[in-house]
Amino acid sequence: MTSQAALISSPLGVLTVLVVIVALSDALGRTKLFRNLGAAMVVIVLGALLANLRVIPPAASGGPVYDPIFTYVIPAAIFLVLLDVNLGAIKRAGAPVIGAFFLGAFGTFLGVWVANAVTPVAGMVGAAHAPLAGMFTGTYIGGGANFNAVALAYGITRDGGLYTAATVVDNVMTDVWIIVTLALPALLLKSGWFGKPTGAAVDDAGAPVPVETSSAPLTGTLAIAVPLALTALVIWLSGLLSTALEARGVAVPSILIVTTLALIIAQIPAVARLTQANTLGLWGIYLFLAVVGANADLAALVAAGNLTPALFAYVGVIFAVHAAVLFGIGALLKLEPVVLAIASSANIGGSSTAFVLAEAERRQDLVLPAILVGSVGNAIGTYAGFAMVALMAAAG
Repeated sequence: MTSQAALISSPLGVLTVLVVIVALSDALGRTKLFRNLGAAMVVIVLGALLANLRVIPPAASGGPVYDPIFTYVIPAAIFLVLLDVNLGAIKRAGAPVIGAFFLGAFGTFLGVWVANAVTPVAGMVGAAHAPLAGMFTGTYIGGGANFNAVALAYGITRDGGLYTAATVVDNVMTDVWIIVTLALPALLLKSGWFGKPTGAAVDDAGAPVPVETSSAPLTGTLAIAVPLALTALVIWLSGLLSTALEARGVAVPSILIVTTLALIIAQIPAVARLTQANTLGLWGIYLFLAVVGANADLAALVAAGNLTPALFAYVGVIFAVHAAVLFGIGALLKLEPVVLAIASSANIGGSSTAFVLAEAERRQDLVLPAILVGSVGNAIGTYAGFAMVALMAAAG
């Protein structure tokens, strides 16, 4: 199969197929049948399917379409997604939710360290064990953008078998944890070990006070042109800064510069008008994941052997330690079960899953805090991931 020529090999043809994969996956991810899988997993599967059927070439060998997506599209997508992070608004979340979130983040960090020690994954992936640990640290404190940022910086995205296996395991286990956190509040409340629901005050309609914005969002072509122009400028500047620092003996990955610039720019009030930035960023991430799928030959997945079940065990240990720390200390502090569940969901699944949990529990007073602490995770996830890589490297 590896020597078979692809049916579509021209750059424009390959790009067309990738864009169609993204659109189709987004549509399928909204249907009842595929909603539990999610668009991200559908994108990867379709990319892998078409590459292995040789409709398009495998991405492992690179090319005029695949290389720019690795080099430019995913850093741009990460930048656009992080423009939603409003650090100044985090104070609205309140001490219990923020405290629980950071407690869960510590549990994740500790869980990754334990998983690396007690599962066979480190021995199976060799030198990639430290970046892999950083990827899982980033995603289970922040989200997919942080996972991809660490993977990109250390070249794991080029390892089709490892990256695809890690991504699929991450998606499946995250879905499992979403189900767990939806069930936990009622179960934990019955135990009597946790605090009683407080039902913090909301407005007369029972809804949270909306976040105020000082100006209307951009519309028309400006809604797309402005964030794209800003992204191009930042990617260019980050490359210049990274090169300049490296010339002075300071090695700073350009993606970390992109992350820092995104967080700084996101605090400018006018950036709130860029309401299409997140959508554009998500589209870029899906396009990247389509290439990741195309990067995974069946031969590479078969060659991974026991790596996939080992990764399931690895993530299972991370979740177990995360839960023990968060819910164990949460019980001692008599925190509300729903607060703990939302903090855990924000860690593992991000803002969207934490928001869904708050809505499902009919806790309108916690909807905004759920979204905001998820944004905290996006803000710090990449830094936590790089810190884990550094600790792993130092420990040998």
